[in-house]
Amino acid sequence: MNIQTSNVRPVSQIQGERQELEQEKAALQQKVSQLTEDKTTLMLAITDMYEQNLALEEKNKNVMLAMTEVYELLLPLLPEETEQEEGGAS
Repeated sequence: MNIQTSNVRPVSQIQGERQELEQEKAALQQKVSQLTEDKTTLMLAITDMYEQNLALEEKNKNVMLAMTEVYELLLPLLPEETEQEEGGAS
């Protein structure tokens, strides 16, 4: 049996490459962990913004309803000429 030795690498070279790969793996795992943490932080921030937006929309709706009520209260107080002018302009 003839063994070709041209493709055989020394054990020390293989161990060195393995150590480099282990270090690269650890660095990538740390980056993944950091990115996962960043993603969670961003999702929480987006949720907070969404909740604030909902609260503001509710507040805007309440203001618009109040303005409508005020307008409806003031409408009967308008002079008849103004009502006729508005009716003719339509």
